[in-house]
Amino acid sequence: KVMENMAEIKPTAMVSVPRLFEKIHSRIYDSVHQSSPFKRNLFHYAVKVGSRYVQQKFIDKKPVGFLGLQYRFFDRLVFSKVRQRFGGCLRFFICGGAPLDKTINEFMWILGMPVFNGYGLTETSPAVTLCSLNDIRFDSVGKPLDEVQVKLAEDGELMLKGPMIMQGYYKNDEATTETFEDGWLKTGDIATIDKDGFIYIVDRKKEIIVTAGGKNIAPQPIENDLRLDKYVSQAFVFGDRKPYLVALLTPDIERLLDFTKDEKIEYLDIDELVHNEKVQKLFTARVEALNKQLPPYKTIKHFALVPRDFSIEGGELTPTLKLKRKEIYKKYGTLVEELYMQNGSSLVFQQKTTNGE
Repeated sequence: KVMENMAEIKPTAMVSVPRLFEKIHSRIYDSVHQSSPFKRNLFHYAVKVGSRYVQQKFIDKKPVGFLGLQYRFFDRLVFSKVRQRFGGCLRFFICGGAPLDKTINEFMWILGMPVFNGYGLTETSPAVTLCSLNDIRFDSVGKPLDEVQVKLAEDGELMLKGPMIMQGYYKNDEATTETFEDGWLKTGDIATIDKDGFIYIVDRKKEIIVTAGGKNIAPQPIENDLRLDKYVSQAFVFGDRKPYLVALLTPDIERLLDFTKDEKIEYLDIDELVHNEKVQKLFTARVEALNKQLPPYKTIKHFALVPRDFSIEGGELTPTLKLKRKEIYKKYGTLVEELYMQNGSSLVFQQKTTNGE
């Protein structure tokens, strides 16, 4: 109920993780799709104007001229009303914990609720990079803060040095030695740095998938793309030492139930619903649509629907809502391996699951 609480408390600034902004994006578009055709078209046109405005003003840093007048018109007519749903006083968000999808971040800026991505670790006290109003890229965690030195190792791992970096782990010399190299902290994150000095986090080094064909694949960007689909709540991509990628998906229950009403689908429970032929075809089409946007080695060959969302309580998520990959595989490993028994068929496979078994 975070969004309801925001309307009540009226925060001026807030720190959160990407999941909140995904929910905000989803909630707003749900409301838009339920509105009249006129309001729906008005909103979509306003977003197009807003997209050009934030790109020109904050990224390209060019005069906005008449475009600025257009944006102010739609801000008063459309976006200000959206902001009122979140208390109406919010000046900015700070996002950390995991990469925020570029499309969602841009959308928040269009609404007038800018999100500043940052990056840090417990070992770095904690923030070492942050976007700002004058230095923003929607898919970047920003530039290094004052006195922070950064470099990339040969394998792309982000390394840090500066007065905010810890001296070592308490009474654990072995871990300290493993974490530092010539005075540089090894973050464990694969990153890229563009010509302007903006840092982009690709994924955790230990989570990079190495396929049987030797391809190195970061699962998190693919999972983020899957979660952008309105029917998908959570996604887990697997493929280490395997010939291709597979995925476990959890459905967005509210939207799936709306789909069942529209299609007049009868079912006893969610376990039965995810095996309905129309539901299977729905998710197959959604995955195939994403696959068309990906290079062949990054496509999802098979997937399974898991009827219950990943959660902290269930042991699949960390307190900051990151996937606990080992725990997910431990719980659903049999199901994952069954996806590889399809002999490379182009058909998407779906296996019944009950409590992860």
